[in-house]
Amino acid sequence: MKFTIAQLRKLSMPYQFSEDIDLSSDLNGLEDILKVLSTHVTETIYNRGDDSYRIDFSIDCNLVLSDSITLEEIEYPIKVSASEVFSTNEDEDDAFLIEGITLDTKEAIITNILCNKPMSITNSDIEINDVEEDSKEDDHVNPAFASLKDLL
Repeated sequence: MKFTIAQLRKLSMPYQFSEDIDLSSDLNGLEDILKVLSTHVTETIYNRGDDSYRIDFSIDCNLVLSDSITLEEIEYPIKVSASEVFSTNEDEDDAFLIEGITLDTKEAIITNILCNKPMSITNSDIEINDVEEDSKEDDHVNPAFASLKDLL
């Protein structure tokens, strides 16, 4: 959502709104994201003084990701709450800079989605035989350490 600083100054704070946004052009093909099915965002804006604002986000997003083993499509829901600071002051640490006269929350929403997306994902239905073989090897006790087993 975009607000001009003049609009923000006129709002009674805290100001809350919800919107469905289309992030497909921004996220499709980025990393292993195949599609963005839907994104719903609820935002609450708080005034921090002197053109500085804190915005609390509640983001519900459904992504289609690539399975890291089979490359099949997997639908992955992301539900995240975040709080970000927006300011015209360049010296403020950890704040999104309000460039010009417009506060745009799209970059913060995309950042929070990407930070909460798994690095790799696979279907839980896939069984890997290597895990079963590793557990069999753990049962074998080295004869040199067999006498130490009684100490435990």
